[in-house]
Amino acid sequence: MAQSSQDASKPRDSKAQLVQVGDGIVVAQIGPVCAALWRKKPTPERFEIQRSCLNAAVKKHPGNTVFLCLVEAGTEPPEDNIRKASSNMITDLGEDLKAVAIVIEGSGFKAAISRTVLSGIVFLIRTPSPIKYFESAASGAGFLSQFVAIGSIGSFVEQVEVVRGSLGKR
Repeated sequence: MAQSSQDASKPRDSKAQLVQVGDGIVVAQIGPVCAALWRKKPTPERFEIQRSCLNAAVKKHPGNTVFLCLVEAGTEPPEDNIRKASSNMITDLGEDLKAVAIVIEGSGFKAAISRTVLSGIVFLIRTPSPIKYFESAASGAGFLSQFVAIGSIGSFVEQVEVVRGSLGKR
């Protein structure tokens, strides 16, 4: 059966490809999305995993890569040196990084404080790439889908859960 032109133009759902799994962090590529999932407090070693994987993704597809940084509920926020390094990481990628979605999972006071602390990073970043904060992978994916084709939001979130599973049980 021939594929209709409407089907050919529809973005395809992508399968997650694990790039690197560390202690408390995993980085994967889901189509044009470089996704970093954090379960433990960022340290210089964990941050380097994220930085090197994002740099490699952007180098491979400059101007067509977006970044999803997902911080699980209960994860401690980074120290000031890691926040500054995060700002520099995004700034250094410039126009080659199309957009950034930062997901701070959870509800309540602790999650709100984490979002507030981490939102300070945005004020230090000098980049043309739009950056927004979200409470869920689905809302972050909706934002990123404005910039690159990620397929269906539901399928994308399923792939995020596959990636999360590589961190083991909480």
